[in-house]
Formats: sequence, C-alpha cells, structure tokens
Amino acid sequence: MTEMSAPGSKRKRLSRVPLLWPLLWALLAAVVLVAGFVLLDRDDYEQADLSFVTGQIQEHKVSSATIKDEERRIEITTTDGRRFHAEWDDSGRAQELNDILQEAQPADGYTIEVPSKGFLLGPLEIFAGAVLVALLIVVLRRARRLRQDR
Repeated sequence: MTEMSAPGSKRKRLSRVPLLWPLLWALLAAVVLVAGFVLLDRDDYEQADLSFVTGQIQEHKVSSATIKDEERRIEITTTDGRRFHAEWDDSGRAQELNDILQEAQPADGYTIEVPSKGFLLGPLEIFAGAVLVALLIVVLRRARRLRQDR
C-alpha cells in the first residue's frame, strides 16, 4: 500500500516544479532589467560648481549646454571636449542661466528641457513592462494547465 501511494506523491511534487521555472525566469528577467537600468543610468558629466559653469559659458569656452529645469541641473560640454554639470536650489536660476547662454550663444547651441505634463513612458520602460506582462501570462497559463492536469 505504501508503494502505491509513493508514486502519486512523487507525481504531485514533480508537478509543482514546472511552475517554479517560469517564476525563476521572471526573477532573472527582473534582475537583468534592474541591472540594465543601473548600467544605462551612467553620468558621464563631472561635478562642478555652478559659478565655474557660468564662468565657462561667459568666457565662451562652452560648445553646447543643456538646462534640465525639472532636475535643476545644467550640463555643459566645453570646447576642449570636457563635460561638466552643476545643480542649483533656487527656482529663478534657470532663467538666469538661459539669459547667460542666450548672450554667449555656444557654437553647438543649447537646449532647455522642461518637464512634460503628461505621463509618458520611454522605450525602455515600455519594453520592460511588456516583458513582465509576457512572463506573467506564461506563469498564469502554466498554473492553469497544472490545475487542469490534477
């Protein structure tokens, strides 16, 4: 009698294992996505004081610049190819930096990034969401098949 119940209990234990594999794949995908976000979020700009950055602009040593209003950050590329960024605290500083840049007119121009009012996702976020949804569908279908097999 114990011999008859042993194969059945083994079958139940083994039937749970296939559900484990999609979960492990989902976990691995999540780890890879997080690692990708961390690696892609590199900052190649060297930290500098705001007075240094404005001095470089006023001395016409800047080839391009970007003001990121939401982050309260300015990024510049100097004429010798070095890249710097600086941050500020007070809200009126972005307009002041805009005026300085407009007067200096860097060779490659400058941009101002203003935060958008909508909820838009970038391509990386859309891809990550699609992968996670696909993995969730696979896990749910596998679980349904396992329930039907019992």
